[in-house]
Amino acid sequence: MKLVDRYIIGQFISTFLFMLGMVLVICVVVDFIEKLDLFLDNEIPLNEIIFNYYLNFLAYYGNLLAPICIFLGVIFFTSRMASRTEIVPILSAGVNFGRLLRPYLIMGIFFMAVGFIFKSYLIPLSTDARLDFEYKYMGRVKKNLGKRMDIHKKVAADTYVYFHHFNERNNVGTNFGMEKVVNGKVVRKISAKKINWIDSTESWQLSTVEIRELDGLRETITRPKKLDTTFLLSPDDIFIREQFAESMTLPKLLDLIDLEELRGSDILNFLYLERHRRFSDPLAIFILTMLGFAISFEKSRGGIAVKIGMGLILAFLYIALLYGGAAVVGEEYPPWLAVWMPNIVFFPLATVLIIMGRNPGIFSNLIRRLRGQVD
Repeated sequence: MKLVDRYIIGQFISTFLFMLGMVLVICVVVDFIEKLDLFLDNEIPLNEIIFNYYLNFLAYYGNLLAPICIFLGVIFFTSRMASRTEIVPILSAGVNFGRLLRPYLIMGIFFMAVGFIFKSYLIPLSTDARLDFEYKYMGRVKKNLGKRMDIHKKVAADTYVYFHHFNERNNVGTNFGMEKVVNGKVVRKISAKKINWIDSTESWQLSTVEIRELDGLRETITRPKKLDTTFLLSPDDIFIREQFAESMTLPKLLDLIDLEELRGSDILNFLYLERHRRFSDPLAIFILTMLGFAISFEKSRGGIAVKIGMGLILAFLYIALLYGGAAVVGEEYPPWLAVWMPNIVFFPLATVLIIMGRNPGIFSNLIRRLRGQVD
């Protein structure tokens, strides 16, 4: 590693950390002012606020904002190098364009790898701890991402359950039904006026039960007062925490997706979005690093301000593509496209700009040749 590499990497890291630090300080101040009354009213211990909430708050939002801060940081320090005429002497000394790009590639790959490890294994644990704090002290309640009434769930390849209503406070459901279907026909149906979750045994207890066994035209009915049973469903699968997918490490998330696919769950799109984000967000760091370099390494008349302005516009476009796509996920707009759309748009843009920077006349020569062929 040469002196120029150490210089660029040092600028890269220091600018990124400074920018991320400033943004996180603002986030903490705004959040603290907003929640101060809540902290005081609930008499939350100071050490829990600092260590259980704000340390995990910083980890979550630091990971969330890192790609944009890296992008703007690269634009800032590279534009400053260009405005100080530091890049021209480097190229004039015999350093080619690809060699100048190398430290950016190194740092882009490094932060991409770090981002993947953090997002897949460390940030989920931090998010889980922060959510524990919020549910304990800040009045968050679990939500059913599907319906609150008439809940249908698939609990096995051939078994379906139904709740007319389920109360998440006492884990009691009413008008329960469970059907086993073989070759399109119901062969067993269990109905109960009331169903209760037993924490100690992790099982369900049914009251006022009717069991119907169907074998062709033959039907057998039994009516026990109570029935203890288990199936692949718990209250946490009906009413779940917000950001529940973000609080799972990658292996647990993949296991949950397999389970929910078996159930035919109505929350699969949420899980698919999160699975794709575990891979697309780290890759975005590398793409945005290259794009930041491509739009800022040349000295321009407007200076740093113009480059930063351009970077802010592109950052806004990136966020709009990411969250706009996630908002319309459905049958006609698959989750993978919603998450990968910003990378699909920005990667070709970064590639074209880098090619133009390395060979400034390549596109003008191509246009002239096309015009000559047309003429």
